[in-house]
Amino acid sequence: MEFREETVLQPFHSRYHSEEACMEALIAMKWPDGFVCPRCDHTGCSRLNSRRVPLFECGRCKHQTSALVGTIFEGTRLPLLKWFMALDLFLLPDGISALRLSQVIDVTYKTAWLMLHKIRHAALHFDAQELLYGDVKVNSDQYGRNPSRCAVSHPHASAIVAGCTIDEAGEPQQVKIRLLPQSRGTDTRASRRDLTAFIDEHVDRLASEVQLSTQAFRLYAPLRSVVREAWVSLKNTYGALGRKHLQAYLNEFTGRRWLRVSGTAESMRQKLLQMCIAIPGLSYCQLIARQPDRPLENALAAA
Repeated sequence: MEFREETVLQPFHSRYHSEEACMEALIAMKWPDGFVCPRCDHTGCSRLNSRRVPLFECGRCKHQTSALVGTIFEGTRLPLLKWFMALDLFLLPDGISALRLSQVIDVTYKTAWLMLHKIRHAALHFDAQELLYGDVKVNSDQYGRNPSRCAVSHPHASAIVAGCTIDEAGEPQQVKIRLLPQSRGTDTRASRRDLTAFIDEHVDRLASEVQLSTQAFRLYAPLRSVVREAWVSLKNTYGALGRKHLQAYLNEFTGRRWLRVSGTAESMRQKLLQMCIAIPGLSYCQLIARQPDRPLENALAAA
């Protein structure tokens, strides 16, 4: 992937130019209306600046906490500057691979891989909370197959359900892509039961008008184009992806696409940072223990 790092990182450096600036941004976003004790909800506190990460001591119960607790940054030994740089690079149109990130911010590959997966984990929770509503289209399709070719399927294609909201011009806005628990290379697409399950989980039925498409010649073409766009983007950035973490990469693509469609560059950074603050991170052991097609809660319990 080719890009000029000084151009990409300019918005980051112009606002968060020091470790202190990054920390103050996290504190302000964690407690926008002032400190609230996570144990007793008291609002009075003392700030202790004797450590690298400032601590806040509750004036009532004396509980000590920091702005990093309960976020993907909790327990990190990396400077927040590197994390904020990673967030900016994550928002590149096609994302950034762990190998490239490790080179740009000068960390090990394992560290870069973990950072990106923690950000994807935050995007997953954001995606789960944002239901599709309004005019909704839902396709039964295949990820990994070039729809411009005549072949019905591809030996490495995976059955998926894709859904989206559309605007007045018929263009997809918010998009969700979900893998089905089927082996790659099957000739089948999602069944009507699979589509119904997708709608039950990801669509606000009370505020939506839903159109289903199960047959190839009836698929909603703009949504199918987004699925192909996801395949091309992930393939160009990451190469061949194993099924174990493929859903996480699809969440990254759809989450980043929604951020780009729904806001400015600055609002994109702010929304992504809010996601990272609102969601506790996963450990390396929890991430590698996750199995394909298993719910996140089961992976956490198994780790």
